[in-house]
Amino acid sequence: MGGIEEHFGSRKSAATQPLPLQLQPLSLSSGISESARPDATMDCSVCLEDYNEEERVPKVLPCGHTVCLQCVRRLQQCPTCRRVFTGSPAEQPNNFCKLRLRHQGDARIPRGWCLDCRAAAARRCWDEHAVLNARAAEKRLKEQVPAGALQEAAALLQDVQCQGEEALHALTLLSAQSWNLNLRAGGRRLNGTLANTEDPLIKALWVAVASRATLTQSGAGVAAEDDPPPAAARPPAAALDPPPAQASPPPEMNAYEISLDVREQGRREEKAAALQEVLGVVRLVGVWCHSDPAWSLELLQRAAPTVERLELLYPREPHLRAVLAMPRLRRLQLGCDDALDAAPPELGALPPGHSGLRWLSVDYLPRATLQSLMQAHGGTLEELELAVGTPGEREWPRSCSDLHSLLGRCGLRALRTLVLRRWLYRHTVTACREQRAAVRATLPGVQQVLCGWCDPVPEEEP
Repeated sequence: MGGIEEHFGSRKSAATQPLPLQLQPLSLSSGISESARPDATMDCSVCLEDYNEEERVPKVLPCGHTVCLQCVRRLQQCPTCRRVFTGSPAEQPNNFCKLRLRHQGDARIPRGWCLDCRAAAARRCWDEHAVLNARAAEKRLKEQVPAGALQEAAALLQDVQCQGEEALHALTLLSAQSWNLNLRAGGRRLNGTLANTEDPLIKALWVAVASRATLTQSGAGVAAEDDPPPAAARPPAAALDPPPAQASPPPEMNAYEISLDVREQGRREEKAAALQEVLGVVRLVGVWCHSDPAWSLELLQRAAPTVERLELLYPREPHLRAVLAMPRLRRLQLGCDDALDAAPPELGALPPGHSGLRWLSVDYLPRATLQSLMQAHGGTLEELELAVGTPGEREWPRSCSDLHSLLGRCGLRALRTLVLRRWLYRHTVTACREQRAAVRATLPGVQQVLCGWCDPVPEEEP
C-alpha cells in the first residue's frame, strides 16, 4: 500500500522517570541519556526494534498510535490505549512521517532545550551550545513554574474582574467549542487547538487571557459601526493617526485527529463543529478521507469557496472532484493509497472560474489520474513535487522509465521547478541523472529539476 502522512506522526508515550538531582547542561561530549538518544522515537514501542521499509513498516492503528507491522500481526488491540482494531495488518495505513524521517538527518536529533537559543534544540545546538536533555528540561520548567506559583495564580484569579469589553472577550472564549491557537514570538510559531470542556483550568485560562491580553476581534461578531465607542480616551485631534491594526492571520484548520478517527460515532460532536468552523478557512490540512468519506467530502465542499491551500490524504474519486471545484485553490498536497488503482479516475478540465494551481505535491496517485490533474493545471502550475522512482522493474510510481514522456504530454507551460521525491521509491544516482536530463530536454522552460535524495531540497508545506 502506498501513501503519505505529511507533517504528522503518532507520538510514543514514555514512562515517567525520576528527575536528575543536579541540573547540568549537556553537550555531545558529555553523552546523551537513553531517553534522549537520537533514534529514540524511531523504534516500535512494543518490540523496540527500529522501523524499516520491509517487515517493520510503521503502521497507524485506527486509534492513531503507531506499531510496526510485525507486532500488528500478533496484536488484536492497541498496546498503548487497548482499543480493539479490525482489518488485516497490511490494510492499516503506513506512518509515512516516520518512514521519511528515517532518511532525514533531523530524525536523529534528540529532543532537548537549548539554553543559548532559548528554544528546542536543533542539530547545531547539540554541537555548539549548552543543551538540556528532555528530563533536565522538565526540571527546569518545574523550577520556573513551581507548584506554589499555580496556587498563587489560583488566589489571584479570585480577585480578577472582567469588565466591559474584557467580559465580552471572556464570554466569547468560553462559548466556542474550541479555539485554534496561533502563537508567535521572535520568529518562532506554535499552533494548536484548545477545546472548551468543563475543566476549571481551561475556564480559568480564558478568564486570565481576557483580563491580561490585549485582544482584538475580527470576523463574525464584530461590533457595528454605529455602536458606541469604548470608554478609552481618544487621542488629541492634532496627534498623528495611529498605525493601522495588524491583519489577523488567515483562518486555517487542521483536521488530522478528527478525520482519522474510524469509529462509527467517533468524535461526532467535534465533526459537526468542524463543519461549521471550516466555513471561510484559507488553509485546510490533515484531511484523511478514507476513515469517514461522507464527512470529509462535506468538509471539502463547505471549505471550497475560500480555501487556497489544502492537504488531502487517502482521497477517493468524489474528494478529488470536490478539489477540482475549488475556485481559489493555489497549493495542493495529495497523499494517496491504492484504493484508486482498480479504476483510476480522469478528472477532466477545470470548471469555469477556477484560476488553477500554482504548487502541487503528489504521492502515489494513479498515473492516469495524475496526468489528468497536471493537464488541468498545465497553464498555471509553477512548482511540482512528485514522489516517483528512477527507471526499474517495479510498478508505478515506485519506478518510472518514461517520466519525461509523461510530463511532456501534460502541457506544463508555466512549470519552473520540478522536485522528484524518492522517499520509499527506487533510486540510483546514475539513473537519476539520466532521468532528470531527459526531463530537461523535454521541458526546456523548467529552470530546476531537483532530486530529494541528491539535492538539499527542503520540504514545503501546503
